[in-house]
Amino acid sequence: MNLIYKTVGELNRGMYIYYPQGPNRNAFKRCSITVLREEDDESSVLKLLFEMGLAKLAERDQIILSFPNPVNRQWKADIDGDDVRAFNIFQDAMAKPDNRPMETRPDGFPTYEYMMSTWHPMNDTKYVIGIGSGGDMACTLASCYPENIAAVLCVNADLSEQALSKAVYAPMPICLVNCTDKARDYFIEANSADIVNKNEYRAIYKNKENPLQSVVVDTVNKELSSDLMEKVWNKMFRKVRRTNTGAHGDCQPRMDISEAGFEIYIDDARLDEQEKKPHTWFTHLPSYVKKTQDKKVPLLMFFHGGSDNPAEAAEMSKFHELGEKEGFITVYPWGTNKTSWNCDMAEDEEDDVGFTVSLINYMIENYPVDKSRIYLSGFSNGAAHAQAVAMTHPELIAAICHIDSNWPGKRLGVSEFNYEEHRPFRLAIEKKKSFDYRMPVWYTYGNREPSYPVYRGCSQQHQYDFWKKYNNIEIQSTPELDNPHPCGCGVPGQKYELLKPSLRHPHHEYDVHRFYSMDDKPINLYNYVLMRDKGHDIADMDPALGWTYVKQFRRLPDGKIEIIGLD
Repeated sequence: MNLIYKTVGELNRGMYIYYPQGPNRNAFKRCSITVLREEDDESSVLKLLFEMGLAKLAERDQIILSFPNPVNRQWKADIDGDDVRAFNIFQDAMAKPDNRPMETRPDGFPTYEYMMSTWHPMNDTKYVIGIGSGGDMACTLASCYPENIAAVLCVNADLSEQALSKAVYAPMPICLVNCTDKARDYFIEANSADIVNKNEYRAIYKNKENPLQSVVVDTVNKELSSDLMEKVWNKMFRKVRRTNTGAHGDCQPRMDISEAGFEIYIDDARLDEQEKKPHTWFTHLPSYVKKTQDKKVPLLMFFHGGSDNPAEAAEMSKFHELGEKEGFITVYPWGTNKTSWNCDMAEDEEDDVGFTVSLINYMIENYPVDKSRIYLSGFSNGAAHAQAVAMTHPELIAAICHIDSNWPGKRLGVSEFNYEEHRPFRLAIEKKKSFDYRMPVWYTYGNREPSYPVYRGCSQQHQYDFWKKYNNIEIQSTPELDNPHPCGCGVPGQKYELLKPSLRHPHHEYDVHRFYSMDDKPINLYNYVLMRDKGHDIADMDPALGWTYVKQFRRLPDGKIEIIGLD
């Protein structure tokens, strides 16, 4: 049994952690459930694990379980109190069984060794169960600090007047069992839930535009039970995730990987005939392509963020769902070292660019891929890798639509950057000397990211100045940190659009700044797309907007870009 007891040094408080069987790192997604119980002994945890069925859930669905101990068998739900602070520390502490501090590289990114030694519960799928005063605590967290909680189950709980006075009224899926009317009324209002389905067992309130924003009021159960937890997991928790795409997060649907239709290749050596180096990737074919492969279709390759994996990348972007509708093949590769991408092409690290090129060629040889319509996207470290591949192999890539890349240069603050001193940029410049390649770019960033508003010397300026120069677009001076441009993206585009494309989240807004080449016939080859209120995450319409742009481009055999038009 993978149950451990850990004393969290920063708090000098204890917690129990249950890790599912298997290695701490694999190609699939792990979520977490934190149980705020009033007891502080191991027997109470064992009861929850085996009598209440949490261990069965954890093993079946790869869930990390944490059981932080209260002080004196009581959770204090003060909004600015010690227990609120402790909860956040406990959440971070569940990722590793010891108290070893994070080890980082000079650029602030966690080291490979550190990442491989930890578990990886994703921030968008962290769920909370609260019982008694733990339920009061869960109500306080869900109403006042909802950002990193996807959904909640509260048993015998109340929402205090203090919490109600500070509540942010952000959507929060919640199941209330034997809780007060005050808690019920608050969460119905916070979820804008006005659809009611009542029977003798429960009342269900849902939001019309986003049914994930739901409140379930159980009118039968009085205590926690295995049957109740199974139902809450299947009907609510496993259906919803919370993305960092709004001021307090947004409710987004989860993906059932068993129904996604992926071809899954784990530690497969077919791409490397000489060294037999293993690689992992997920492939998704649209339904009609599975039936007939007579027609060539586009390929989109999406690269995960640092410390993530293919399943997590698929759930974040859901490009494969878009591919099902739009008719393109989607591939989610896993970085060779199974933590990150060697986007800087350091010679003492894995050759991820070589891996990507081999995978592209494999897809062309074995699937009905239109090799003139190969597109790249990625998130964070994966967005950097998408750019590195496009820089060094532009003859293969028709366009890119990457998301949230704090690269190149220093992740936070001002840094100098010489393109000639960094391998992917240097190789791109060398390749341009033999042929004047162009690379259409649709880049999405959030205004809660570290380099907003964009200023001279930040990673964003280094990135867009390179692509503007590459695409023969006029480079204008980016303002200094203490006097940023009001547009927020450093330099305003020659054309500006405000988009509100999300039906599920009508508050999502995008500022699109379009830049055009200085050719005889100017072409829109660079786009800086700023999403308001977005942090480091992927919003539901980020992929769709990127695809709408890139799909109009084709890479011809002579290296030129052809515009094939929009549907």
